[in-house]
Amino acid sequence: MSEIIKEFPLANIARVEIVTEEDVPRTFRLTDVASDTEATAYLSEGEEKPLRVKNTIKAQNNTEDIVMGYDLKLISATMIAEILALVDGGKLTYDDVDTDKVVKYDAPPIGSPVKRTPFTTKVYTEEKDADGSTLSYVCFNYKNCKGKPVNYILKDGEFFVPELNLRSRGKLGQSPVNIDFLDTLPA
Repeated sequence: MSEIIKEFPLANIARVEIVTEEDVPRTFRLTDVASDTEATAYLSEGEEKPLRVKNTIKAQNNTEDIVMGYDLKLISATMIAEILALVDGGKLTYDDVDTDKVVKYDAPPIGSPVKRTPFTTKVYTEEKDADGSTLSYVCFNYKNCKGKPVNYILKDGEFFVPELNLRSRGKLGQSPVNIDFLDTLPA
């Protein structure tokens, strides 16, 4: 008897959420700003060690690849100062009167270790139907993320497109990625 398999034709980035892993978590919800997300498995590569006697293989001792986490690259259509500070590890300064207005960003000082806040990155994508409508959502969750220093590429006549690089490294025994299948986007 054959097994029925549910397929998920996925397209688009419906939302990206970054939730800090602090006593009082902060959630940054990015809608219509993430244009590209790439997750590459970070591995401890296994080995294949053959027992070779002259021109004959007698046996082989294999060890499997082990996923230790993911390296993520988020490409954003716009710069968001709070996300830049979280990923890069620097400090934002706000206006004295309008406390929501960012007036300055200072990258981490040279020559000192950077204490970055860990966070969970959630990437929501859409399951599409043949007519182009959205049937459901799939959320990829990467825990224990920390940012890496940001590279700045500014070009005359072009918009600045921030590329944010993250490392997700799970704790021992923890799954490196969780995928949730949802009927609707969370409110």
